[in-house]
Amino acid sequence: MRPLLLAGSLFLLASHLAAQAIDSDHDGLSDATENALLQQFTPHFMVGHDDCSIRPAQFIPFQSKPIVQQDDGTIYGQAFPSKGHQNQIELHYYHLWRRDCGEMGHNLDAEHVSVLLTSDQHDSWKALYWYAAAHENTVCDASQITRASTIHAETEGPTIWISLGKHAAFLDEAICTHGCGGDHCQKMEALPVAAIINLGEASAPMNGAIWLSSSAWHLRDKLVHSDFTTSRTNRVDRLSQANIAWANPEKRPVQAAILGGNDAIGGAATGAQATNTALIVANTNTSSALDSASSGTGNALSKTYRNVKNALRKSAKKTGEAIGVRDTEDGN
Repeated sequence: MRPLLLAGSLFLLASHLAAQAIDSDHDGLSDATENALLQQFTPHFMVGHDDCSIRPAQFIPFQSKPIVQQDDGTIYGQAFPSKGHQNQIELHYYHLWRRDCGEMGHNLDAEHVSVLLTSDQHDSWKALYWYAAAHENTVCDASQITRASTIHAETEGPTIWISLGKHAAFLDEAICTHGCGGDHCQKMEALPVAAIINLGEASAPMNGAIWLSSSAWHLRDKLVHSDFTTSRTNRVDRLSQANIAWANPEKRPVQAAILGGNDAIGGAATGAQATNTALIVANTNTSSALDSASSGTGNALSKTYRNVKNALRKSAKKTGEAIGVRDTEDGN
């Protein structure tokens, strides 16, 4: 090979290797690895056809406050090593909206879906668990967790259902109405994802996403913790392969009171076990099968929803304790 050609080839190889080694957010994972995994495991989002916030938004880069550039279906991603596990990586997919359009809505809405990956000796990555955030850190928290194999998403992203207007994420359409009564998955359509943009880390934002730390929402808080705690994964592992568990089952009794009774939340699913599609609610004392026929009781329950919610709020004021009967103004 001629000297000039050899030098050119070596330069290109060196440039390629350098690009592969770039770690913009300083978390120990190269940008190339993060972006490749985010692309491979991108969920298939189902969103409301007539959602008043239209689509997940893209935000103007290098702004200290989140300013919507366009409602185009952009998804923001994050990838970071799992603490204490050398061969595990956690991915977060953030669907960020211009506003929450539900009852008592608010500007800016940040929800997400996440996955825990593991690699083999050939650096082939496989999903272990999936998590879907739904009204995190409120009394209506209906977030879920399950094995990747349960939703057929070990080597690719699963189908995720996003509730109309409220934008909570669900691992199965049947779970959508089993929160506090404000979530509905109706007239859904597949979201054409405009782009996957890597957010980086809270301490080292990528792609100009410095707005992620704005006090206008609590997005930053979601970037700095794992969704796959040992207690959650252990609970899932105790269930059968066909089960999806609540991430925070301790909140189910309060949600049952808001809905109007335990039967509405934990009714037996007729024939669900026979078809191997049972959705199990893991409680601290019991495990109850979910059914998908909540619409039959939904109309009656909705009539009492506001009265119960107001009663809870008044009680909270008297005791001086904040009861989160709705999503907070921080964008949850």
